[in-house]
Amino acid sequence: MLMPKAHRIAIYTTLFKDGALAVKKDVHKESHDQITAVPNLHVLKEMQSLTSRGYVRHTYSWRWNYYFLTDEGIDFLRKYLHLPAEIAPDTLLKPAAGAAFPGAPGGRGDGMGRGRGGFDKGPREGGYRREGGAGGFGRGAGGRGFGGRD
Repeated sequence: MLMPKAHRIAIYTTLFKDGALAVKKDVHKESHDQITAVPNLHVLKEMQSLTSRGYVRHTYSWRWNYYFLTDEGIDFLRKYLHLPAEIAPDTLLKPAAGAAFPGAPGGRGDGMGRGRGGFDKGPREGGYRREGGAGGFGRGAGGRGFGGRD
């Protein structure tokens, strides 16, 4: 598809920087969500071209196209954008030592470990379970069900 070179460079730069790109399947949309200076149709068609050449891997789900750079695509974009070999997409970079997810062991957070927002505390620590154990679903709840008869 014919498009200005500035649009192609903007698409390639964003794709190389992030390593992945999500594009909504909407050809009438005025601009892409991330690349506001480029129409969504241009992004769709350029990513379709990169997919046919084997430079990106394509996944489609619920009217969204997801594109992920392959190793050949990284080499192609480095040559096209005249980038040195030291620069890599964000998907290939390892996170910094202190940049773990909140609640992860060894990361920042409140130290609960699993990050479930206090719902795994149980009845002795003020969690969501009531004292006594009976009531609700399951064994001893009364009524009909799988609780078994005594």
